[in-house]
This record gives sequence, C-alpha cells and structure tokens, in this order.
Amino acid sequence: MIDTANLLGPPDFKVADLGGRTSSEVVADLVPGASLVKAFNTLTPGVLGADPRTPAGRRVIFLSGDDAGANDRVARLIQHAGWAPIDLGSLSMGVGSSSSRAGRCRR
Repeated sequence: MIDTANLLGPPDFKVADLGGRTSSEVVADLVPGASLVKAFNTLTPGVLGADPRTPAGRRVIFLSGDDAGANDRVARLIQHAGWAPIDLGSLSMGVGSSSSRAGRCRR
C-alpha cells in the first residue's frame, strides 16, 4: 500500500491535528496487515505531473516503510516512472520527510 497522505489539509493547507499520531499510523489502521510505504507525498500535483527529468537532473521521490521488500518494489516503480527514488528506511525515519521543496538527484 502506498501512502501518499501528508499532514496538510485543504483548503487552507494547515497542519491537520491527528492527535499526536502520524498520517501513516492513521492510514495503516485503515489497511490492517498491509505493507505500508510512504511515498509521493512531498511534491505538489503540478510537480508530480511534470517530467521528472530536468536539465539539472532527475527530481527525487522520498519513500519510507517498514518492509524492505515493499520499499524495493515502490522504489522500482518510482525509477520506472523516471524519478530518482530516495529510500529513507523505516516509517519512523521518514516521518519528517515532508517538504515544500522539490528535490533533485543527478544521475
């Protein structure tokens, strides 16, 4: 299961109050037993819809999850789509990965 959620809720894009839980914990409760990988949640729809290959290099997609095999499958999906995957490791390591800046990786 790819968790694309983040803590910013429309229409005002303020941080949602999840009662001290991460958005991935909330999503995991909705899909018990699934291998959850957090990805595609740090870029705006406009950036996600654009070509990930730029003159400066490939844009990156951060991912994190507690199942190494699931992380690898999602990383391959990201790479197949033209992005540069950056695996942050476990979900607890990826909690702070949300960013308003589009990262880039030269390859």
